[in-house]
Amino acid sequence: MLNNPLIDIIIPNYNKGKYIKECLESVLNQTYKNWKVYLVDDCSNDNSKEILKSYENKENINLFFLQENLGPSYCRNYGVKNSNS
Repeated sequence: MLNNPLIDIIIPNYNKGKYIKECLESVLNQTYKNWKVYLVDDCSNDNSKEILKSYENKENINLFFLQENLGPSYCRNYGVKNSNS
């Protein structure tokens, strides 16, 4: 597995519904496939949650929805804390 290490991708999100699908589709379309996404939604109040829910059954995408807005640093740290690699 040394030649194919697992890559964790931490994505904080706050009200980026306009861009979040393009972001996730870009990751899904990469040629390198040994990755996991940890996307932390920071209590968005736009259409982000609806878009993200369409990805909840993807094997390599882990979604977390915060109950209050805590900022991008908290989201990144939360993603790192929950990652496995």
